[in-house]
Amino acid sequence: MSEEPETQRLQDLIPKNLDDIIRANRDKCRLAFATDDELHALERDLPGKAARQVRHTLTDWNILMIHVFVDGSMQSIPKLLGSVQETGQCWITSTVTGIDSRAGLVQTENSVYRIIGPCDSEPSMHLLLHVCVWLNQQGLGRYFGIPEFFY
Repeated sequence: MSEEPETQRLQDLIPKNLDDIIRANRDKCRLAFATDDELHALERDLPGKAARQVRHTLTDWNILMIHVFVDGSMQSIPKLLGSVQETGQCWITSTVTGIDSRAGLVQTENSVYRIIGPCDSEPSMHLLLHVCVWLNQQGLGRYFGIPEFFY
C-alpha cells in the first residue's frame, strides 16, 4: 500500500503562506501583513518608560493584519507576530496600538514588545502553524476552514 495519498493529504493541510490559512468564507476574513501605509498609520513616539516595561523581545516579526468584513465594512485588526528571542516560542500579541520604529518598540493593548531586525516578509512554517493554532483557539477555525494543529 502506497503512502503517497496520505502524505499528500498531510501536505495539503499545512498552509503554504498567510493567504492559505483562511480556507472558507474568504469573503468575510483575510489575513495579510501590514502594508507600508498601515504601518505608517500605527507609527507613534512611545514614551521612554515604555522601554523599561518590555514583556518580550521578538525576532522574525511582522504585523499581522486580520481584515474582517462586518455588515459590509472592513475592520482591520493589527497583531504583532514573531518569535520570542530567548526561547524561540511563537507569539501573537493583543491588538497593536502603536509602533515606534526608531526605538524598536511596539505597544499593544496589554504590553510593550521590543522588535529586533527588519520585518520578516515570509513567515516560517512554524509561525504559520502558530497562526492556525491561535485562530482556532479564538474560536474562528471551523467557520473559516482553518486547519487544526495542536502543540
